[in-house]
Amino acid sequence: MFGENEVNDYHLLKYSLLDDFFKYFSSIIIFGVPLSHCLAGQFLLPHLQPFVDSNLSNRNLLAILRKQNRFLEMSDIHQKLGKNANVNTVNLKTNRKAILLSDEYSSFAYEQLREYDVTLYGVISKPLPAEKPPTFKHYYFRNVLMKVNNQVLNKQQRVLGSQIEEALKLLPAHYYLSSQHFRQWLLKAYKGVIKWVYMLDQLILKTKPSVIICPSEASIFGTILGLLAKKYTIPFINMPLLLIGDQPLIPSRADYYFVWGDNQKKFLQSRNISETKIIKTGNVKFYYERKPADLTKEEFMKTWEIPENHKIIGFTTQPFPNTNDQIERWIDSVPKSFPVSFIVKKHRADQHEYSIIQNNENVKFVPADYPLYEFLHHLDALMTISSNTAVEAALLNKPLLILQPNIPYHYKLSHNKLNSHLVHAEAGEIVNDENSLKENLYQLASDPEFTLNLQKKLQVFLSHSLSAFEDSPAIVKSKLQEIISTSSL
Repeated sequence: MFGENEVNDYHLLKYSLLDDFFKYFSSIIIFGVPLSHCLAGQFLLPHLQPFVDSNLSNRNLLAILRKQNRFLEMSDIHQKLGKNANVNTVNLKTNRKAILLSDEYSSFAYEQLREYDVTLYGVISKPLPAEKPPTFKHYYFRNVLMKVNNQVLNKQQRVLGSQIEEALKLLPAHYYLSSQHFRQWLLKAYKGVIKWVYMLDQLILKTKPSVIICPSEASIFGTILGLLAKKYTIPFINMPLLLIGDQPLIPSRADYYFVWGDNQKKFLQSRNISETKIIKTGNVKFYYERKPADLTKEEFMKTWEIPENHKIIGFTTQPFPNTNDQIERWIDSVPKSFPVSFIVKKHRADQHEYSIIQNNENVKFVPADYPLYEFLHHLDALMTISSNTAVEAALLNKPLLILQPNIPYHYKLSHNKLNSHLVHAEAGEIVNDENSLKENLYQLASDPEFTLNLQKKLQVFLSHSLSAFEDSPAIVKSKLQEIISTSSL
């Protein structure tokens, strides 16, 4: 559902290269974990992007890789790349009351974990609540990285540099790893990652957590924390706050996956992840972020100068290059006399200017930082391609129009069928051109039965996507307590 299981050319190139990177360089160890695995995220993005993009039409290379039969299904990639880390375990006496987790879970932690020694990590400093429990600490990577004493790491850097040079000399002829471009990247990249591994290793030694929780293993800190968790045999939990796919999970080393509901569970099982590792907990982010509206619908319509007889159609954009211009033309094609108003909430990374509809009297743009739920509460329907906001709109019973324009290939954003996951889930009506948009808008404006049917479809989608919404924080806490208790025996 969140991307096909058959390995396409993009995945074949990308993950064959990562497999070879691990194969030839995993013997180089930094603070007890393989250097190549620590660099996986930077190797995949942005380093590999130009090579993969330029070789997707290289039929000879792709044929050679296909003949190797390393990866036929995405489950093969998950299994091989997630298990090949050469990590020697180290005995560390952990603190059963200590928990290390991302500050993206701060609302959950402040309400549910006040009796624990909690360390919330993040990239940059954030405002703290007035009543911070005395056992809570905040650890910000940027602050610590700026203070790391480089002299402490110089010896390690010299040793690793020599080992990399030796590994490059011994490397057999390879279609990519033998290139000067790769050599230059590796000899530069390893110097930066040393600080990260040292910093996170010291963080674990200082806090001695009984469990580590991370929202994404694709980040540099998620990758390294997953490896260090293996080193110190600390349970590592992947608890996603955004919709998942293969990209943020490869390579995954989680001991447990706290998924939103059945759809994510089935996806992970299709990747041969054991059902015993998968726990349905809902999404604590949605629980804490959902808020009642501050404005009445009448006040909202007045604020945005929307006629009283209009249906309000929201559009949450996503940063797909050469895609949003199509949707803009669809919106512009709707007759001005039609009783609908579009409210557009742009993704922060969406660079499209929407110049064609900027002055359309039936189109309004809310600021990027406009409160999401204030926006969602007043809609009669939401349009989106594949955004998380579809699930959040479903929580408010807002019908979905699933936009499916032509989305050109993009190394990071569009390389498989992930962006049609709402279609596969049958979450709403599909819009793939201007005529289908107008037809669906006409139905929404004139046929109450059409809206009711969309809401029924929406609730089926929600039941499979999100489990136990109201009980999510309590379920997560209970499962954490169970994991801590079991792992401490």
